[in-house]
Amino acid sequence: MELSRERLVLFAGAGLLGGIAGWAAADPLAAVGNVYLRALLLGAVIGIFVGVFISAIEGLSVGHRNQTWEGIKLGSLAGFLGGAGGLCLGELAFGMFGGLGGRILGWSIFGLAVGLGAGWVGRSPARLRNGSLGGCLGGAIGGALYQSVTALFPQTAGRGVALALLGAAIGLGIGFVSEVLKRGWFMVIRSQSRNAREGKEYPLVKAKTTIGRAEESDVGLFGDQSVANLHAVVERQKGKFILLRGEGLVRVNHVPVTQPVQLKNGDRVEIGGTLLLFRERAGKGSYRTS
Repeated sequence: MELSRERLVLFAGAGLLGGIAGWAAADPLAAVGNVYLRALLLGAVIGIFVGVFISAIEGLSVGHRNQTWEGIKLGSLAGFLGGAGGLCLGELAFGMFGGLGGRILGWSIFGLAVGLGAGWVGRSPARLRNGSLGGCLGGAIGGALYQSVTALFPQTAGRGVALALLGAAIGLGIGFVSEVLKRGWFMVIRSQSRNAREGKEYPLVKAKTTIGRAEESDVGLFGDQSVANLHAVVERQKGKFILLRGEGLVRVNHVPVTQPVQLKNGDRVEIGGTLLLFRERAGKGSYRTS
């Protein structure tokens, strides 16, 4: 199974930074006396930071301003609601199942909400599925780590380390599930675009993935004047990936595209000054070869 280490590190790093920022902003609230009010406030503040960092990271990584702003808005909303609700439920579970069970349940709900926010940005059912599953898984692992770390180091520094690990686990969970369940993607071989660096991957998870120079493009090739605003579109049709020419010249394996083309694993797609390699996972752990 081929996983993009770059994307895993990207999501884990975003979650790590979000956890640290959330700890710095929320730690003074740890002195609030009422248990449930404290959980509500802590969860909301931490959720905002973790949600924003994870939801905005993909847009930031490719210089996509619109996607980044959407990530900030949706990530903060999902993190706020999920964080507040998750930690309150976690406090209830704490009394029912003890420390470890309560932490796992509460932070799982927290991670689920953060993952939904990250998936919401992509406007696709697949991203929502990947985000929710990955966030819940990462939240459960992060909750166990949180309980262990805070039991060993109950002071402020211990909470900071625990929240950093929690954020990293949620980000890694979202990235891992997205990689495991991805079906098709483009990898940049070379590009004259300022943001599409060599080795960058673009998962094809939407029903229609747009490629072009326009800001709203899903695969944005910014700064390359040979790329049209809507240069090409990839549609998912009954499990197949169909490439359609838009406003610009497109070549697949050096052949100009004049009609819809079904992409196959290993196809090389030329768009302006960018060469993309199409990869497709046919089944569990295997790839199409023809």
